[in-house]
Amino acid sequence: MRLALLSLLLLVVACSSDKPSEQGGPDASGPVDGGTSGDGGETPDAGGDDGGTSGDGGSADGGTSEEDGGSTGEEDAGNCEEPAPQRETVLVPGLNNPRRLAADTTDLFISESHSLRPLPDDGEGQVLRLSRQGGEVAVLAKGFRSPDAIAVDAKNVYVLDQGGLWRVDRSTGERGAIPIEASVNNVIAGGTDVRAAKLSGRDVVVVATGAQRLVRVDTVGATPSSLILFEGPKNAQVRGARVDGETVWFLVSGGSEPGLYRVGLDGNSSAERIFPGITTGTSLELTGTHFLVTEGGGGTGKVWKLPRAGGDAQLLAEGLQGPLFPVQFHGAVYFKEAIARSPGFLQRIRGGCTTSTLDDVGPQGTGPGGLLVDGDTLLYTSQESGTGGAVGRIP
Repeated sequence: MRLALLSLLLLVVACSSDKPSEQGGPDASGPVDGGTSGDGGETPDAGGDDGGTSGDGGSADGGTSEEDGGSTGEEDAGNCEEPAPQRETVLVPGLNNPRRLAADTTDLFISESHSLRPLPDDGEGQVLRLSRQGGEVAVLAKGFRSPDAIAVDAKNVYVLDQGGLWRVDRSTGERGAIPIEASVNNVIAGGTDVRAAKLSGRDVVVVATGAQRLVRVDTVGATPSSLILFEGPKNAQVRGARVDGETVWFLVSGGSEPGLYRVGLDGNSSAERIFPGITTGTSLELTGTHFLVTEGGGGTGKVWKLPRAGGDAQLLAEGLQGPLFPVQFHGAVYFKEAIARSPGFLQRIRGGCTTSTLDDVGPQGTGPGGLLVDGDTLLYTSQESGTGGAVGRIP
């Protein structure tokens, strides 16, 4: 089953990229691009642009989705000592392809796809809810085709599925007969993101589609309106989105002008490319002082740290199969790696070292799946098919 899943995922990635897939690419939602930034000696340079204000305005009610919850303000520099083994706690075992995570003050939400095949009709994919007070995991909503990126606000859970963006009532699990935005339906491409935010006091959602568009959806009303914040050429992919106040940061991979971009949440001005050196970016995180970026795959994947105030980028890790979801946690950078059933699917880059030092964190699982900093805890999914998938936490 696991070999079959890996073969399927490599096929999915190859079909979703303009470049041929490299042998050994990601086994899940992360895309593979043939090249990586810095090939040929180029190093991304942050230029002299101010990265904007610190903090993450991700969820309207203080909730988090995926990597939201990264540190803001002054950062813990960490140390270079070999850390003690970290013990994990499995919160939800026996899942079938658990993918992404979102959380608020009361609950944890999980998208479980059951399959990565794009299905023509309603499938077995579902959204699960686990109370922070404990107890059994419950099905909030089901009938999805391949649910992926997920976000939560005070009233709803937003799920990016193969058929579009769905709005699910977080209390009842009810959803409409059709998606609230059907154009954002390229979840199989990988690198997608859904971010809940506020614009002039009203609830909105930002979607990095994994295709050529970044879209803002106004979520109020029976038929919410949407606005394209950025549209690249057909061979470009918009991946990884972070909302900081009323600024959206995102990655563009491929096309004629790849890099790290920003655009106003109101859409009143054109998007601006800030760092052109990142050419095959896959996921993005904001800290108070830096951007964390993953790119590439197939043995050439990299993790970068770029100062928000300008200056040279720092290469944290390279030679990776498909890194995704970098986060700052306890003075180190953690990320998911596209490795099947291995303790290396969740890795840590030690802080305070003169050269980059990587450690397998400890739990055994299948990546990439999802990763979420939740206060003093790191939540993760092990994205395995059948009944081998799980959601866990460290410590």
